[in-house]
Amino acid sequence: MRLAVDAHLILADRRGIGVYARALVSRLAHFPGMELTLLTRDLFPARRRGPIARELGIDGFRLARRVPRDADVVWHPWTGTFFASDVPAVSTIHDCTPFAYPAASPRIRKREQDPFFRSAARSRRFIADSEFTREESVRYLHIERDRIDVVYLAADPCFSPGAPQHLNATLREKPYVLFVGAPDERKNLETLVRAYHQAFPAKEVLFVCVTTAEVAGAITLHGLSRDALRDLYRGALCYAMPSTYEGFGLPALEAMQCGTPVIVSNAASLPEVCGDGARYVNDPLSVEEWASALREIARDQTLRETLRERGPQRASLFSWDAAAAATYQTLARAARE
Repeated sequence: MRLAVDAHLILADRRGIGVYARALVSRLAHFPGMELTLLTRDLFPARRRGPIARELGIDGFRLARRVPRDADVVWHPWTGTFFASDVPAVSTIHDCTPFAYPAASPRIRKREQDPFFRSAARSRRFIADSEFTREESVRYLHIERDRIDVVYLAADPCFSPGAPQHLNATLREKPYVLFVGAPDERKNLETLVRAYHQAFPAKEVLFVCVTTAEVAGAITLHGLSRDALRDLYRGALCYAMPSTYEGFGLPALEAMQCGTPVIVSNAASLPEVCGDGARYVNDPLSVEEWASALREIARDQTLRETLRERGPQRASLFSWDAAAAATYQTLARAARE
């Protein structure tokens, strides 16, 4: 297969989408007969080779600023088609947030939604992170369901049960609730903040947020390494994901794979991903329900032990190798059709 991949954010994107793209590209590169071209917007693509090779752990690839004419298929992993060509295309849709939560400004709304419309118009086949995202793609983008293949994400193998090795003294001395994610509306962080203060007014349990904005009453952390994040999962009383909208919910899977008790909203893709490995809050916007769940997890050791056992079992159903194999099948099908 001669595969071209939109890699213009392969180094810069540290979100879940970047994790996804790097994990799959590094594996697809090793498929028999693979001829890989990574697409970049850099005026001098060659200077990106060293950093990309080190990041992905691969060397057998070309760099280009345009889709090669002899490519069999081009894959767009960033929810948007940013390199136009006549080569058969596959686009990954991670979620449909700009449609479920449209911006108030028409200009911003158009800017956020247009990449999705380009993908829907130009791509032969699509990959969705979950059944939920597939249905959202049908709903908002009017793509035929049978053109969308569901390929689940996975947690990096580094996320595993064990004792945290690099936590600071404060986090070693007191239990803490952990949140990992952006402070976007759909992440519903405000509800969790209010629930935390209601559940633990005496601050007997701390609140740790790995996010991009300061959170009142929380220990806020930024730019953590993968190992530092793993240790935060391992040391947490619980991981909480109050999202009202998720295309997959990768941090919840990472936490479960570490054996951390997980509380998530009973919404969007989260039940599909977490299965019986999490404790659910039925009304994501209810401060009272979230406060009750936090108090329960703090007081009920049996529940914590149950979730510590179930989480890794559930997470073991997902793997990047399986995701790469399924992605390859979709790419090959698009090339043949």
